[in-house]
Amino acid sequence: MIYRKQNGYDNFKCIADKCPKSCCIGWQIMIDEDCIENYRKTKGHFGDRLNGSINFDESCFRQNNTRCAMLNDSGLCDLHSTLGEDSLCYTCKMFPRHVEEFQDIREYSLSLSCPEVTRMILEPDYEFAYTESEDDKYDDPAEFEDYDFVVFDKLEYARDKMLALATSKSVSLQDRMNLIAAMGLRLQKLYDEGFIFDMDDVDFDEDFDCSGTGAILSLDYCVKNMDVLLNMEVLEESWHDSIHEAQGYWKEHSSDFVTWKSAMYPEADTEFIFEKIFESLLFTYFCGATYDGQIYARTMIAVQSTRWLMMLHAADKNTPLNQVIYLYSREVEHSDLNVNALIEFFESEL
Repeated sequence: MIYRKQNGYDNFKCIADKCPKSCCIGWQIMIDEDCIENYRKTKGHFGDRLNGSINFDESCFRQNNTRCAMLNDSGLCDLHSTLGEDSLCYTCKMFPRHVEEFQDIREYSLSLSCPEVTRMILEPDYEFAYTESEDDKYDDPAEFEDYDFVVFDKLEYARDKMLALATSKSVSLQDRMNLIAAMGLRLQKLYDEGFIFDMDDVDFDEDFDCSGTGAILSLDYCVKNMDVLLNMEVLEESWHDSIHEAQGYWKEHSSDFVTWKSAMYPEADTEFIFEKIFESLLFTYFCGATYDGQIYARTMIAVQSTRWLMMLHAADKNTPLNQVIYLYSREVEHSDLNVNALIEFFESEL
């Protein structure tokens, strides 16, 4: 088995009650079967409270005004403090860690929806990268019926080239993303036509025809297609307000090239932050196309999310960049419905 881990993965530590946006508030926390049974068997006064805090029909913790029933007024988890970290369900043990599973390969990343992860990534000395290790364990191929080794190999090779370009300082990040999006589009067309083995030859082509898609930066495209964010399920209604305000701001400044350029082509230190965000999203999502074939759409999740974050940041000077990032991730990335909505949206451009 090959294991790839994002820098900082093993060293991450939850800041618990000091977190400005607790993962125990807002989300429905699902409980795995083993923990459900263990919780059901918990005795005594705390066992009564624990079992009263679980919706056994839905296999999740109940909520008190959007707060997990196990979260106390001090912002700490009573389950953790009473029964210990080992008692936590898989969801709580894992967050904000994310795992992508491929046959005999596991890729581990950290979710941007966690404020502490975002703080770590925004540190000037943090560079996005991953370490690789290997052992003698192997997956049962029968568990990966939809896995195509050849397709994964081509996508992995393409992603390596994309990530290498993403860190290049020879051109602006925006120009790098344009080239990577165009590469994703070319890979998609070869995949759709069945020319899988030609995918290795795809490189970055400035003259590739990307008309009708978001592969080339456009203010009108970015503003108009924020509508897809408005049609997603939300954790907090204030998220819709943020999108509306950003759209209004950019419609008002649609002819102001200086404002647009300063937002999309920021100073080096800010551009480096967005570069790391882009790399993180590309690493997390791109190779998932092995299972659904949505190469272009998964490329564009990384590209367009980074652009929207740039626009949201420029439109709201009162909200710190780290908060803009983790709020976007909370609202968009942590819902399969929302991620699938983005995939369907970008797929519709083809």
